[in-house]
Amino acid sequence: MLETVGKKLLKKGVLIAIEGIDGAGKTTQTKLLVRKLVKNGYCAIALHEPTNGKWGQKIKNLANNGRHKTTAEEESELFYLDRLDDVRNNIKPNLDGKKVVVMDRYYFSNVAYQSERGLNPNSIEKANEAIAAIPDVTIILDIDPEVSLKRIIQKRNGTPNHFEKKRKLERVRHAFLKQFGNRSNVAIIEGDDKHTIQMVASEIWRVVEPKIKEVEEKTSE
Repeated sequence: MLETVGKKLLKKGVLIAIEGIDGAGKTTQTKLLVRKLVKNGYCAIALHEPTNGKWGQKIKNLANNGRHKTTAEEESELFYLDRLDDVRNNIKPNLDGKKVVVMDRYYFSNVAYQSERGLNPNSIEKANEAIAAIPDVTIILDIDPEVSLKRIIQKRNGTPNHFEKKRKLERVRHAFLKQFGNRSNVAIIEGDDKHTIQMVASEIWRVVEPKIKEVEEKTSE
């Protein structure tokens, strides 16, 4: 959790989700966005899913050690329970505190990854939106799975985990774009190697800043 405090108060909290397949640069861009927000005077916090809570630890165990006999339904339930805790303990309190909350993964990942295993994406989304706030802005960092795997291996100096196989990542990428690509509050931003980290960060800010300004203007009314 990265939390930083600025001076500008907003009328309401703003929720931003940064999504995409593994290796897309979500964590890096989440941190950069929070720092940019604070530099501009806003109160902002970065949150990451899966969390480090009880359910999040179970999810991480699946990623590191394999699913074994865990069904798609059971896996999706773990993400749901972890998110329920995150909403109660972190997301809602910070939004109520009128902060800008930036999510490094959110329920969009749940939809994309578990629908790849055969579950209905609309059902997953509906269940999550019954307990979790819909983001004001969602950024999907879109990269080729080949780039994803290269980054993962270089970063970890090893092999990808059980959620990170090329064919799976190809299907998950397709699921992200098919389910969310045409929505007005979702922006698809290319994150491949031809775009530097700063180029991607600048593009994210171009999308996020108008929403923050919109809420700020309402605050001053």
